[in-house]
Amino acid sequence: MMVPKIFYFLTLLYLFTFTFASFEEATALLKWKATFRNENDFLLASWRLSRRGAAKNSSSHDACRDWYGVKCLNGRINRLNITNVGIIGTLRDFPFSSLPFLEYVDLSMNNLSGPIPAEIGKLINLVEVDLNTNQLEGKMKSLESLSLHKNNLSGLIPKALGDLTKLKILYLNDNQISGSIPAEIGELLNLVEVDLSTNWLTGHIPMEIGNLVNATLFYAYSNELSGLVPAEIGKMKLLESLSLQRNNLSGPLPKALGDLTKLTLLYLYDNQLSGPIPTELGNLKKIIDMDLSHNQLSSSIPASFSNLRNLKTLFLFVNKLSGSIPAEIGKMEVTYGLNLI
Repeated sequence: MMVPKIFYFLTLLYLFTFTFASFEEATALLKWKATFRNENDFLLASWRLSRRGAAKNSSSHDACRDWYGVKCLNGRINRLNITNVGIIGTLRDFPFSSLPFLEYVDLSMNNLSGPIPAEIGKLINLVEVDLNTNQLEGKMKSLESLSLHKNNLSGLIPKALGDLTKLKILYLNDNQISGSIPAEIGELLNLVEVDLSTNWLTGHIPMEIGNLVNATLFYAYSNELSGLVPAEIGKMKLLESLSLQRNNLSGPLPKALGDLTKLTLLYLYDNQLSGPIPTELGNLKKIIDMDLSHNQLSSSIPASFSNLRNLKTLFLFVNKLSGSIPAEIGKMEVTYGLNLI
């Protein structure tokens, strides 16, 4: 008989913990609602608790079940979607610290004003936040890492991204983001790693990309980018990995690629690149993997490739190369994969 009693007690404790937690979270949201400057008493009318106010009696107005725009997971508020409901107020009293399990927040298309509080950074589980079409002020200038990869994000990369001047890490890969890469990305001078791959990005790679002189990794593969590989990319002297494969890039390879002397990986395959392979690529003495296959490259393989002593894989197949294979290729002693066909 003891085991069922203990199980019953633990079950009650479990349910009370979640009920109490969601009640506290709901109370915190009500305190924020009380700061609204709306005169409309029907705004978020479902946001109310039992008149008796006790957690055990609050089920008649359960925030997780009955409140508009509120969703819960395991009894804790994890989604808040109150877009376009006419809120007039600020985020100053938004209960960031009282909602630690928030993953998705959509407060867009309201009349929120004032600064975006720094406390938003305390929401460690936050995956997506939408505050667009409000009158909010200020910038998250202290933000150093923005990782939104592997979500269902769509639309354009906002030009306001250029305001995050302390940003070092930018991961937007594996989403459904469209439009062009904004030139404002060139204002993020502290960027070290950039991954925009596997989206629906179109247009040219902006020449402002050359301003990212601290970047060691730049990925924009598997998009629909077109136009030239900008010569300004040669200014990114610290770049170690450059992946632009599976796009619609065309025109000649810029000689400035040879200035990326720290490069260990260069993937430009599955594009429409044409013209000769620049002799300057022979300056990439740290290169390990180079794949230029499935393009329209012509002329001969540069003899300068003999300088690439660290090269392990070189793929040049499905191009329009001509001439003989340089004897110097034989000096590439550590090559593991060589495919020129």
